Amino acid sequence: MLSTIDRASEILSDDTVTIFEIHNATGISEKAIKEARAAKDIPKVVNDMKYSEVLALEDLFNTIQIDFINSQNDNDFYKFVVRIGEWFEESIDIQTDYYESDEGMDDDLMVATAIQTLNDISTKDKSLMLDLYFSYSRDEQNMK
Repeated sequence: MLSTIDRASEILSDDTVTIFEIHNATGISEKAIKEARAAKDIPKVVNDMKYSEVLALEDLFNTIQIDFINSQNDNDFYKFVVRIGEWFEESIDIQTDYYESDEGMDDDLMVATAIQTLNDISTKDKSLMLDLYFSYSRDEQNMK
């Protein structure tokens, strides 16, 4: 899993993404992007940037990753997001059913609420969803 600094540094280091594209997507001046790319230690430069600029670079990195995955793999990322959303809904329904059953526990509705909160947080966070996607898409090597 890459950190925010790693993702921002990667996009600045990627020569396939033009300075103009980075500028248009992030609002960072072309001069600042050129200087960052010329630096020996790009992560240090990123650490010194405004927080909003770093987040914009990270967002661009994530968007490029998602677009690449979808273009190469028949919209696999979006299919994954839909599947995860379905799983969250199923989990919420199960917790609600538990609560309403004879075996229900007092906190089953609170667990359902926590699951909904996880769903809300994860679907809004591209970095988290990419990390989950890469975890999901790996061979079953970690599950054996």
